[in-house]
This record gives sequence, structure tokens and C-alpha cells, in this order.
Amino acid sequence: MTLQELYVKGARIWIPHLENVWEGAVLDENYDPKLNFVNVTTDKGVKRRIEIKNEKELPHLRNPAILIGQNDLTALSYLHEPDVLYNLEVRFKERQLIYTYCGIILVAINPYKELPLYGSDIIQAYRGHSIGELEPHIFAVAEEAYAKLEREKSNISIIVSGESGAGKTVSAKYAMRYFAVIGGSESETQIERKVIASSPIMESIGNAKTTRNDNSSRFGKFTKLLFTNKISMMSLTGATMQTYLLEKSRVVFQAPNERNYHIFYQLCAGRDKYPEFLLAHPDKFKYLNQGQSPVIPKIIDEDEFNETLKAFSTLGFTTDEVNNIIRVIAGILHLGNISINAADQESCSIASNDLSLGILSDILSLNKTDLLKWLTTRQIESINDTVLIPMNKATAEAARDALAKHIYSKLFLYIVKTINRNLDMGKKDENFIGVLDIYGFETFEFNSFEQFCINYANEKLQQQFNQHVFKLEQEQYLKEGIIWNMIDFYDNQPCIDLIESKLGILDLLDDECRVPNGSDDSWIVKLNEKCGKYKHFEKPRFGMTAFLVKHFSDTVQYESFGFLEKNRDTVSKELVNVVQQSDVDFCRHLMLLDEKNDKTKSLQTGTSSLKVVVSASKLQTLPSKQHKQTVGSQFRESLTQLITTLHSTTPHYVRCIKPNDDKEAFSWEASKIVQQLRACGVLETVRISAAGFPSRWSYEDFYERYRLLCKRAEIVDWNVKATCTNIVRNWLQDEDKYRFGHTQIFFRAGQVAYLEQLRMELRRKYIIIVQSTIRRFIYRTKYLRLKRTALGLQKYSRGLLARRKANNLRQNRAAVQIQRFMKGWFVRTKYINAKKSILAIQKYGRGYLARKRFEKTMDNYKATEIQRFCRGFLARRKYNQKIRQIIIVQCCIRRFLARKKIKILKAEARSISHLQTKYKGLENKIIELQQKYDQLNKENANLKIQVSVIPELRNKADCLKAIENELKVVKSALSDKEDQLISVQKSLDRERDEKMTLLDEKTKDEENWLIERNQFIIEKEELKQQLSETLALNKNDENEKLREAEINEINQAYHKAIKNKESLESENVLLKQEIKRLQMIISNSNDIENLRTFGNEEDHGYSSQKNTLEKTKHHDSSVSEGEFFSLPNSNQSSILHNSTTPSIFERKLKNFFRFSTNRNSEDQTTSTPNNSPIHNQDATVLMLRLRKLLEEEKSKGDSLRNEIDRIKRKSNTSISEDSIKLSELEVENEKLRQDYQLLRNSIKRGVEQQELEAQYISLVEELKRRRDECIQLRSILSQQSQSIRTFGNLDSSTRSIDNSELMEAFQAQKLANKQLESELTALTEEHNMKLTEMMREIDALRNEKCMLESIIQDKLEMENGIDPTILRQKESYLRLELERCSAAYVDSQEQLNIAKNQLIELQKCSNILSNRLKEHGLNDSILSSNAIGNSMAGVMKKKAQSYQGILKHQNSDELKIVQRLVHELTPRIAITLLPSLPAYILFMCIRYTDLLNADDQVKSLLTNFILAVKKIFKSPSKPEARILWIVNSITLHNLLKQYGGNEEYMRYNTELQNQQQLKNFDLSEYRVVLQEAIIYMYESLIRQIQESIKPHIVPAILHHDETARGKSRRSQISESPSAENRIEPQSLIDQLDYLHKQCMFFGLYEGYIEQIFQQLFYYICAIALNNLMLRRDLCTWKTGMKLKFNLSCLETWVKKQKMSDSIISPSSPLTEAALLLQSRKTDADVDSICEICPSLTSAQILKLVKSYTPDDCEDTISPTFIEKLSVKLKEIKINDTSLNETFTMDENHINPFRVIFKYNDMKLEDIEIPEVLKIDNLVTKI
Repeated sequence: MTLQELYVKGARIWIPHLENVWEGAVLDENYDPKLNFVNVTTDKGVKRRIEIKNEKELPHLRNPAILIGQNDLTALSYLHEPDVLYNLEVRFKERQLIYTYCGIILVAINPYKELPLYGSDIIQAYRGHSIGELEPHIFAVAEEAYAKLEREKSNISIIVSGESGAGKTVSAKYAMRYFAVIGGSESETQIERKVIASSPIMESIGNAKTTRNDNSSRFGKFTKLLFTNKISMMSLTGATMQTYLLEKSRVVFQAPNERNYHIFYQLCAGRDKYPEFLLAHPDKFKYLNQGQSPVIPKIIDEDEFNETLKAFSTLGFTTDEVNNIIRVIAGILHLGNISINAADQESCSIASNDLSLGILSDILSLNKTDLLKWLTTRQIESINDTVLIPMNKATAEAARDALAKHIYSKLFLYIVKTINRNLDMGKKDENFIGVLDIYGFETFEFNSFEQFCINYANEKLQQQFNQHVFKLEQEQYLKEGIIWNMIDFYDNQPCIDLIESKLGILDLLDDECRVPNGSDDSWIVKLNEKCGKYKHFEKPRFGMTAFLVKHFSDTVQYESFGFLEKNRDTVSKELVNVVQQSDVDFCRHLMLLDEKNDKTKSLQTGTSSLKVVVSASKLQTLPSKQHKQTVGSQFRESLTQLITTLHSTTPHYVRCIKPNDDKEAFSWEASKIVQQLRACGVLETVRISAAGFPSRWSYEDFYERYRLLCKRAEIVDWNVKATCTNIVRNWLQDEDKYRFGHTQIFFRAGQVAYLEQLRMELRRKYIIIVQSTIRRFIYRTKYLRLKRTALGLQKYSRGLLARRKANNLRQNRAAVQIQRFMKGWFVRTKYINAKKSILAIQKYGRGYLARKRFEKTMDNYKATEIQRFCRGFLARRKYNQKIRQIIIVQCCIRRFLARKKIKILKAEARSISHLQTKYKGLENKIIELQQKYDQLNKENANLKIQVSVIPELRNKADCLKAIENELKVVKSALSDKEDQLISVQKSLDRERDEKMTLLDEKTKDEENWLIERNQFIIEKEELKQQLSETLALNKNDENEKLREAEINEINQAYHKAIKNKESLESENVLLKQEIKRLQMIISNSNDIENLRTFGNEEDHGYSSQKNTLEKTKHHDSSVSEGEFFSLPNSNQSSILHNSTTPSIFERKLKNFFRFSTNRNSEDQTTSTPNNSPIHNQDATVLMLRLRKLLEEEKSKGDSLRNEIDRIKRKSNTSISEDSIKLSELEVENEKLRQDYQLLRNSIKRGVEQQELEAQYISLVEELKRRRDECIQLRSILSQQSQSIRTFGNLDSSTRSIDNSELMEAFQAQKLANKQLESELTALTEEHNMKLTEMMREIDALRNEKCMLESIIQDKLEMENGIDPTILRQKESYLRLELERCSAAYVDSQEQLNIAKNQLIELQKCSNILSNRLKEHGLNDSILSSNAIGNSMAGVMKKKAQSYQGILKHQNSDELKIVQRLVHELTPRIAITLLPSLPAYILFMCIRYTDLLNADDQVKSLLTNFILAVKKIFKSPSKPEARILWIVNSITLHNLLKQYGGNEEYMRYNTELQNQQQLKNFDLSEYRVVLQEAIIYMYESLIRQIQESIKPHIVPAILHHDETARGKSRRSQISESPSAENRIEPQSLIDQLDYLHKQCMFFGLYEGYIEQIFQQLFYYICAIALNNLMLRRDLCTWKTGMKLKFNLSCLETWVKKQKMSDSIISPSSPLTEAALLLQSRKTDADVDSICEICPSLTSAQILKLVKSYTPDDCEDTISPTFIEKLSVKLKEIKINDTSLNETFTMDENHINPFRVIFKYNDMKLEDIEIPEVLKIDNLVTKI
């Protein structure tokens, strides 16, 4: 692009101006190279002609509007001085932005006003952001330095420079504050507080008021902040400080309107704290009143002094050290007030009574005489003698002032070294960030040695800066891979050589100081001779006392007066010795401070400056011949070390600018600012940048801005870089004007402005096209709308007329229908009302009559009762009167007899015989007393022996205590053992009776068996004789026939025997099973009581069967005994033992009778004469059969006999075992009675009655339960008897047995019922007796309780004067007894649970018995009653399984319980359990400790739980784990409230829950501790969630553009193909949704969920709004549109989750910011803007408005609009004091967490402990 194309008509340029340096103008015509001038019109409308000699003198072009106000000056398209100055002016004056980048430099302009830019919220906002992401700030530079320190572990330096009053000290202080905040840690003894506290101290002793600055630093300072790597972050561990060139002359002299150092004025303001130093107002001291300006506006010296003292304390200064420092400062003030009087021209004097001299001597403990001497005289040393020479007044005052300066410099050095010692922690492997606060370039009308040193230092720093800038620029080009040419920059090395080279200015100055008679004039002569060859050195035009140096920023003239004196820095050696000989150790230490440093330095540097002389006798060390080092040499060495340090670090630069000399807020003086920009190197940086490619755009940003210049065909899909290349090459033909780097496009100066102009023209063209299209669309739409309106009116009018006609017809028809229905309704209503009235009259009339009758009856009854009570009262009163009268009569008679008797006794007492007997009795008593005395001596000896046995007795007492603990368990089983003992005794009696009856029957059966056996033997003998006879007769004839017949009979008998054997074996198996069952019932002694019914049923069945047997024998008397006993023995045993099968026995008898009758009939039919062979054959067969049967029965009888013997033995052993158990139970019973007596005694000693009443209540409940069981058993028996009565009325067709069998069964059942009834009555009587006994015991306990209460009350009244230690011992003993009783009660509860479990087992046995009753023919009514019994048993079972919601545990297992509940429980397991189950378990354990009244246990339990949960929150853990324990902690807190006994929280409790309240503990304090722990957990959870969502907030809320097409998709896919890198609102919503699901999974209450998400939405708003405030590039109309859409996504998610709308309310400031960005900003919109932004502060509104960047088609915001808006906001602020002046939101703010009480309907007794928790062996549910 040629110059003719740039300098055209209307081009905006800069022209020079005398006052404002530069002025804006516009070309009136195109530039013509042939003409040597251009015509312009200034911005003020003035026509001017600018002369131009060549093209290089053309005026500077102005940047386009889009580039005005850029954060970085190097981003300007035209980089030159006027645009840099204008950009800074716009940012400073219009937008009130004090910070601006200029490449690597941060330009800071002093606003002379407090701005809300340095709060902790701003620090957090810049934390983690790289430089350039947010608005320029000192914190951004500090964050960049700290990030580089963390990333590269390299040393960093921040160089803060500028002239006096530019704000260097404040900038350095804020940088150090940033490092202290982000690098500090509590474990490092608050080192960051010490670093911050060093600033007030150094400001007080090193800063002073000047004409340019109220807080001017009069020394240079380089502070190293030391960092150590700890857990992947750099932590601040210490600091060191190095100072340069303190202005000592200010101690004794101040120019007008200036002050001395602040510490002097602060001390005078706080003089009341140190009255011993005799201080006064500053005007009373010479060293403070020279400037005539003792006060600084808006500064209170006393407050500053308090802050300084506080800082001393923070930095570790002891009280003595601070007092000594104050002492020295006060001494300096009094030293200046010493009055020196001139005696003559060559001498002076000081009055001996000078007040200041005396005060100084007293304060510093100096020798007053010596001090007076050496203040007026000086000593000259010669070779052999010393000479005292008096000093004139001027010389004496100079010596005095030199001493003051010397003392103050020593004090300053001491304070700095002490600060370094306290800040340096002495750790190794430390990196540092150095902050250099050094004076800027200075030039005044009179420039002396101080200005020369300052400007020399700035020359060195500027050289280092130039080299670093050039290096960075070179590295940037190499990194991007572009071709560039070497840039020429200014090198100030020749100026530095002039100052510090050999024979340079400093070298010549030192040489002149060494000359004895050296002077300033002679030094100037040498300078002109030696330095004239340097081009940077010049002589002044007039005079020979000055010289000129051409520095990089300006030429400065230095006056030589005072150079040598200031360089020497001499002080009277004698005065120093006077101070060194002070009695104050601190003063001596100050004077020796330099010497110690010299020694230390010499030891470190070795022997280079020493000469060692070795001789035979000793080793001598001689000092060097070098003189004392001058100030210039010291400064040059320290400056060289500083530059070396800076070269070894990565520097960052802060250039502070002073905008005006009047210290007015946001006032701009262009000429002064330009001078400073030139001096601090900002313009040099701009020049270097402009020489290369100053404008740099990333491909994304360039495409976003200039894609309008590219045609659709030239856009390369998915390749932004190629598209940008096409755009640049199409519009910029000269390839030297740009370069394509790897990530950026580089443009030379002016090219971006050209592209911007092209974009603006093309956009204007497209806007016109769009406007025309929109206008056509609007008018066409308006026409179509009017047409539709007309047609619609016609259509609806016609329809209206038709509807009206149809409506009339419908109304007429409806009226007729309404009349019909209304008439019917009236009639029905009338009838119904009449009916209701009649019924009501009848009802109330009948009720009235009934009430009258009832009242009359009640009156009669009450009258009768009154009469009854009155008559009784009269009778009792009459009786009492008679008794009283009788007693009076008796008393009178007894009194009469007593008086009579006493008269007789008095008469006897006067007699002599009575006195003799009395004396005789006294002698006997004396003898008895002597004997008793001897006996007491013996007893005393015995007691001494017993005292020696006391330790053994104490050991036995400890053993007895252990035995008492064992007795606790025995006591708990007392009631159960007594019941079991009674039941066992009864069962034993019953079994004993049964077994006796069995034995009697057995003896009878054995006798009968012997008789029958004898009969069998006789018959056997007879049969043998008959058989022998028949054999002898028929031996030969009938041998074969007999054999055949015998074989047949044997076969038949064999088959019949087999059949009988099989049937008997089956019956035998049944009988054996029944015997085993009976044996089990007998052996199970613990179940005898609960099986009474079963045993009684068995006994009654046996007795009923026995009666049936007797009746059968009597009825069938024709049956012979032999035939009966021929039955198998198993049948007999079954008759004796089987009571459940009576029909089997009857069937056997009938079969036998049938068999015998059949045999008799067969015998009768086949009977023949005796000689018949057939008859003989039958007889023989019969005998053989009977013999065989007899042998079989014998074997079976023997087996049965053995079985009976075995049963006897077993019964005997069982009886013996039962007797043993009975004896053991009796012994245990006796022990329990003794324990019970001990318990009663302990109760008499003061044990509380609460637990005994609880036991009484439980016994009453058990009694009621047993009474209910008796009632149920009675109902069952009545139903059984009723069923038996109805059993005989059944139809004969439905029964399968005979009437006789039914009657027998009925009689047997009747007897059984009678016995059951008798047993039931006995059982009820027994229970009633127990009840009466328990009631008596309860009454006795109540009486004992009342008696004990009265005794305790009496004892308390008597023991008011007793030692409180005894009372505490008794109280502790009572507590131990109460705990012991409570433990016994818990053990009894466990025994009760065991008994209940046994009851369940017995109920199962009862169900078995009911099933057997069903098997034996009971009907449906009995079964239904049995079902009722089962249901009752089910109820009893439920009752038996009921718990109290208490978990018993051992104190030693608390840590294990907490470990398994808290540490070992993972969220994955917890999500499968009952919500808040650990909290319920822990509370049930607390209830157990409350039951034991163990305060220490509940304290340890809650403390361990809280510590365990806090440990989880302190360690890295996932959010779900933290949510889990927040939920459990809140639930536990609610349980402590709900069951804590507070009526406020008991209103919704059930009766059972109120009974489960804590009895002994008031856990309000623990609730407070738990609530604080919950708040801590909530804050930890919130911080963790905030850290996790923070990276998603800004991209999702501010960056995401849903309306973007093409660009966003291409860029995202080309740079990050994976979808994971795309951050949209959905990613933030996913984070919130995951958190919401976790809260719902773990059962967190909705109120708490709302609090969490309200806090998160506040945090989202704070992060997004702070970024919006600190990023000017986002303050656009488009960002407002993005905000609206992205916030609507969050609102949609909230509605989807059905949460309250209040959750989204904290984000209202962000919504209002979006509205503000999209609203119009004219003067008429001020009120509307204030209305739409109620949640934004005035500072936030102004910040957004000032940072707003209008688009090309928008008008710029006028200053008048901002002024009106500020006025309006101030009015609102006056009305509303709650508005804040800060424009950022506090990101660390967490809303207070409200712990809400929520009623819990969970039943503690229903909670089951799952096995997954692994605490079954640690806790027991009771």
C-alpha cells in the first residue's frame, strides 16, 4: 500500500501541539508528493497547514477506533508516540484504567485515588490466569512470575521503577502481597504476614513526604521472596531485603513543604506511650520543623505509629528492641535541638545546662562532659602528639548533623538486618522472586550527588532492559518460525563507560577524595581534562562548577558542590567513640555494626585484602593499606551485584507513571507523561516492536474478525489457517507486510488498520443490502396483515349474526325446560325441608326427654351418695370423740398413779439405807470400769493387729467388688430362675406321681404274670403227660398222618405268625417312636413348664384308656386270662403306653374274641369221642402251636422287660439329674436372694429409683401378657368342650365307629377337659399369688423409696457443713452403684430376650400339639379356636421380638465401630443400605450410653465420630463420599434434637418415640459441636465442587456461542477432534446433574440440596461476572446474547429437576449484566439501565459501561452519558446503603449453611443391622 493510498482526504492523523504534545486532525485533501505541505483541520475545527520536507516528516496516522483502548500498546496497528499517548489517555481518563501492557512492560499510572482493585477477590480472580487473559493488573504480572516459578523452578525478578510519586512503593507492596497470599501456608508460622508487615516498617523509616509525593521512598530496595517446592506447589518460606543509597541528608535538612522520615512524626504523635523520652510536637524539634509541613492530608500519624509497632511485633522484634529503637530516634531529635552558640569566628560553645543535651545524655546514657567537649572541638593527630582545635559554629553544627546522620544510618541498617534475620528461615533449595523498588530517572534544577547515583542506576537498568526486550523479540520470531531482519536498538554502554570506567567520573571522584586537600573545583577540572573525550560528557556554557551527562532519556546538569563530602560520608571519630562508650548496649551494638560486617566479609572473601607476616615467635595479621570505601564505590559494587542477580533471573517490568504534579485524581498532563514514557523505556519498547511486526493475530481471532473479507468459495473447510492465508494474500499484495507463523499472523505497522478499513466498507455495503431487504419485508408483512384483518372482520361479523339467531332459539327452548325443572325443584325442596323439620323435632324431643330422665336419675344417685358420705363422716367423728375422751381419762389416771409413785421414791431416796446402797453400787461400777479399761486395752491391742490386716482386707474388698460384678449377671436371671424352679418342682411332682402309678401297675402285672406262668407250667406238665400217653398209643399207626398234619398245621401257623409278626412289628415301631418322644419330653426340663398342656393331655389319655380297659374286661368276662395273655406283649405295652391310639387296642380285642369264638365253634362241630384219632391230632397240633407261641411271647416279654428296666434306669437318672439341678437352682436362688438383699441395702444408701420403676413396669406388662394368655387358653378349652358336646349330635351316617366307642371317647375327653380346667385354675391361682407378691414388693419398694428420699434429704441438710470432697466421693460412689444397677438391668433385658426366644420355640411345640389334636378327630370349631390361638401366638411372637432401639456395645469397641461405620463404608455399599443407616446405628449406641449414664462414653463416641468424618474431609476424597457423611451427620443432628427431650422437637413424635427420649444427657453442647462440624463439611464439599466446575464455567457461560456456524465447528474439529475437549453449557450441566443425583441417592433433604445449588449458582455467577469485568474484549452486545442463551440452559435444567426457582436467583447479576450489554446507552436510557440492574452495584454498572466495546454499527458511548449514569447511581447509593463499591464478586464467599430440623418417622426398634457393615460381633440389639 503506497503513501498516496493512506494519506487521502479524510484520513485521521496526529500533528504536534505545544501544550498537549500531540493533537488529532483530519486531512482536507489528498497528499501530493509534489507539494511540501498538507492542509488539515484539527479536532477543534482549526484549519492548519503542515510543512513537509520529505516523506519521513509526514504526520503520524491514527489507529482505527477498534484499536483504541487496547490492553497492550504493541497491539496497535500504528505504533508511535502519539497513539501510545492517546491510548493511555483514553484508558486512564475515560475508562479509569490505570494499568496497560506494553509488551513485557506493565505501565501503571498513579490515579491519586483509592480504587477497589486489590481485594482478596481480585487476587483469586487473577489466580491461574496467564497474562493477557484478563485486564492488565499488577496481579497479572505477579501471577505470571509465580506461574513461571512453579513451572520452571527458576528465579524471577520484578523491576518496579518510576520517578518519585509515581506509585513504585505501592506497586511493589501489592506484588509482594499477592505472593504472600498465594504462596503462604499456615504451617509456615504465617511467613506471609511477616512479609506484609515489613512494608509499614520500611515505609516509616525510609519514606518521607516530598513536593512530588506524600510517601516517597528515599532509598532503593530489592526484596527476595524465598519459595520452596511443597507438594507440587511453591510455598513462601522466607524473604530477604537489600537496600541501596539511603538519603541520610533528609535526617538533618528538609526543603520547604517536605518532611523528615515518617517515623519521627509518628513517634511525636504517639509520645504519650513513651513519656520518659520527653517528646513534644514536631514543630518543637529542629530536624522536623524546617519544611513547615508536619501534617499529611488524610494521614493520622498516631494510627500509623500503632501500625508500625504492630508490624515490629509481627516480625519478631522484642519489646526491648523496639524500646531501644524508639530511644535512639528520640535521641536524634534531641541531638538536633542542642543549641550551639558562636563565641567568636573560630570557636563556639554549648551551655552546660542545655536541656536537650541533658535529655540526650540521659536517654542514651552518654558521658555528658565528653559529648559537650567533642561537639565544640576537634582533635588533630600528629606523629608524637594530638592537638585540640576549637570549631566554629558552622563546623560544630555540621559535626552534630553528621553524627545524627551516622546514628540514623546505623539504626536503618540494624532494622533491615533484623528484618532479614526474622524473615530468612534458613532453608535450602529455595527459589526466589525478587521485587526491585528503585528510584526512577531524576532531573531537577539543582542536581547533586544523589541524582547522579540514581541516574547511574537507571542507566544500568535500562541497558539490562534493552537487552532483555531484544532477546524476547528474537525468541518470539524464532518460535513462530518467521524470517526477520536484525533490529537496531539504542545501546547506552558508552554512557555507562563514562561513569564507571577507569578514569571515569566515579574513579576521578574517588581519587579526589583520597587527596588531602581535594575539593569540588579541582575535581571538576580533572573531569574536564579526562572525560572530555566522551561524547556523552559536556561542559556547561556558563560557569565551571558543573558538568553535563547525556543520559538515555535526557541531558542532566550536575552541580559539583557537595560531591566530595557526600562521597566521603565522614563523621567525627571522637563523637562516635562517645556514643560507642554509652551504657546502653544497643548503642554500642549500633556503632560496631559495620565493623562486624567487615570482619564477616573478610572471613568470607579469604585473605585477599590481608597481609600475613610469619615470624619465629608469632603469626601477625596486618590490615590492608586501602582506605575506607567511599559511597560511590559501595554503590557501584552493590549495583553491579544487583545487575548480575537480575541477569540470572527472568525479569518482569513495571513502569510507574506520575500523571500530574498536583496529585489530582485522574488528571492528565501530557507533557509530563511523555517525558516519563521516554525516560522509562516504554517508547523504546514501542520502537523496537514497530521495527518488526507489531500486530499479531492468532488464526482463530483473525478468522473471527475478518472472515467477512473472504468469499465462500475461498473458505477451506476444517482448515482455519488456509482460509486466513487466502484472506491476507487477496487483500495484501506486498508479502513483506506480513508473515505467517505457526500459531499467529504477523503484520507490519498499518496493515491491520488497512484491513479494518476494508472490512468496514464491505460491512457497510452488506448492511445496506440487509436494510433494504428488511424494509421490504416489513412493509409487505404490514400489507398482508391488513388484508387478513379485513377478511377476518367480515368472516367474524357474519358468524356473529348467525350465532345470535341460533342463540335466541336455544334460549327459548332452554327457558321452558328451566321452568319445568324449577317448579319440580321447589316442590321437592318444600317437602324435604318439612320432612327434615319433623325428624329434627322428633329427634331433639326424644333426646330432651331422655336427658331429663337421666338427670333425675343422676340427682337421686348423687343425693344418696351425699347422704352416705355424711352419715359416715358423722359416725367417724362421734367415734373419734369417744376415743379421745377415753384417752384423756386414761391419761389422768396414769398421771395420778405416777405422782403417787414418785412421792414414794423421793421418800426412799432421803433414807440412809438408800444412800448406802447407792454408794455400794458406785464401788461396783468403779471396779467394773477398771475391768472395762483393761478389756479396752486388750481390744486396742487386738485392733492394732487388725489394722495391720487392713491392706489384706482392701484386697479382699476389691475381690468382693469383682464378685459383685459377677452377681450382676446372677441378679438378671433371678426372676427367670425362680419361675423355672417352680415349674420344675411341679413337673417333677407330676412325673413322680405318674411314674409311681406306672410302678404300681408294673408290680401288679408282674404278680399276675407269675400266677399265669405257674398255671402255664401246670398245664404244660399235664399236656406232656397226655402227649406221652397218646404217643405211646398211636406211635406206630398214626406216625405218617401225624407228620403230615403237623406239617400242615405248622405251615398254617407259620403263615399266620408271619402276618401277626408284621403287624406287631409295625405297631412296635410306632410304640418305640412314642417312647422316644416321651423320653425327650421328660429329659427336656427347660420346656416342662411350657408343655404342661401336652403332658396333661397324655396323662388324661392314659387314664381314659385305663377306664375303657376296665369296662371292656367287665363287659367280656367270658374271655379267659390265658387267651388274653396269648396276645403279643407289644400290644400290652401299647395299651400301657400309647394313649393316643385307643381304637387300636379295641380292634385287637375284637379280633381275638372273634378268633376264639370261631375256634370254639369249630371244636364243637368237630368234637368226637376221646378215642377218635382226629381229636388227638387236633390236641397235638394245638399244643405245638401254643408251645411255639409261648416261646415267642417269652422272648418278647424278656425284651419288653429289658426295655422297662432301661426306662426305669433312665427315669432314675433323670430324677437324679433333676434333683441335682434342683439343688443347684436352690443354691443359686439363695445367692440371688443375698444379692437382692445387697441391692436393697445399696438402694438404702442412696441409689436412684428410676431403673427399679422401669423393672416394675416391665413386670406388670409381663403379668398382663400372661393374663391374656390364660384368657386365651380358657376360650380354647371352652370351645373344645363345646365341640365335644356337639360331637355326640352328629349324624350316625357320617361316623365310622359304634355308639359305644363314641361314648367311651366322650367320657375320656370329658375327664381330660376336667383335668385341664383344674390345672388352669391352679395356674391362675399361682399367677394371682405371684401378682400379689409382686404388688407387695412394689409397695415395699415404694415405701423404701420414700424413706430413702427423706433420709437423703435429712442427710443433705445435715451435711451442709461437711467437707465437699466427702460429698463428691459419696456422689461418685452413688454413680458407680447406679451404673452397676443399670448394667444389671441391661443383662436382665438380655435374659428376657433369651426367654422370649424360648417362648417362641414353645409356641412351635404348641402348634405341633394342635396339629395332633386335629389328627385325632377334633372338628372345625376346635381348629378355628386353634387358629385363633395361632394368631395369638403370632401376636405374642411379634411382641417377643420387639426391641427398644438400643445397641449394646463395649467401651473398648468404640474405635472399631467408628472405623467400620466411617472409614470402611464406601459410597458404593452405602447406596444399597437404608439412607443414613450409620447415623441411626450411632444414635442407638448413644442411647445405650444414656441408659448407663456414662457421660465419658458418649463424649468419646461423638468425638471419635466427628474426628473420623473430619479426617475424611481433610483427606482427598470424592464428592459422593463427602455427601454421604454430610447426610449422616445431619441425620444424627436431627436425632439428637428429636430425642433430646426438647418439647419444640417432640411435637410430631409418636408415643413410643417420646418414651425413647434420652433420660440422662443434655446433648445441646454436642449438637452445637456437631453443627459446626456439619458447616465445616459443607464448606469443604462446596470448595471441592467449585474447584471441579471452575474450568467449565467461563467457557460454558461466556465463550460458548450457539449461533456460531462454520467457524466454531471447523475450529473445534481441526484443533481438537475429540469431543471431550469441547466445553459447552451441557458439560457444566452434566457436572451439576451428577452432583444432584448423588444428593438424591444418599437421601439428602431437598432444603439442603437447594442451599448447595444456590451456593454453586452464586459461584458460577461470581466467576463469570468477574471474568466479564476483567476482560474488556467480552463486554460486547454479542456476549450479552451468549449469556442469555447459556443461562437459559441452566434454568431449563433447574426446571427439569423440579427444583425451586430460588436456586437460580443468585445468578441474577449475570442476567442483568447481559441485559445491560444489550441495552441502549444514550442519555435517555439512564433511568431504564438503573431499573434493569437492581442486583448490580454501581461500580459494576460503571465498569461494564466503561469497558463496553461498541460494534461498527453502534454509536460510541458519550462521556455525558457516563457522567449522568454516575450521578444517578450516587443518588441510589444515598438511598440504599447496602450497595458495594467493588466491581467484583467475592469468589470465596460461602452462604451460611442453615441446619434445618426435619421430623424423622423411622422406628429405631425396626432397624436391622446388615452383615455388610461387619459390626454384628461388636453391638447387640436390645
